[in-house]
Amino acid sequence: LHCRRQSAELKKCLAASGSAGCAHAQQAFATCSHEHASEVISSLVSVASAHCKAEVAAFAACKRGGSRACEEEDLAALRCASLQVLRSQSALRLRALLSQSALESESYPDEA
Repeated sequence: LHCRRQSAELKKCLAASGSAGCAHAQQAFATCSHEHASEVISSLVSVASAHCKAEVAAFAACKRGGSRACEEEDLAALRCASLQVLRSQSALRLRALLSQSALESESYPDEA
């Protein structure tokens, strides 16, 4: 979603030359991530509301108590949402690989 190009460039640079030669790519990724941080948090809150009911309920209960900042509960809900996003991306990649594999097997039918 956000900063994919910068992330890919940074990963490529780090793989090729280590951190020493990647200052420009690191700065580009950092700038992009700072620019989009609020959008990312907003997206994660939406995912948490839909898929992390227990964590969101714990955060809401903590906030109702009003005695502390509830940072641990907030982070738990965001962690849960992040895992949901990663799992969904993994599932999408797996489906794409399976679909491609099915198409390849149709392209090369077994000879009897």
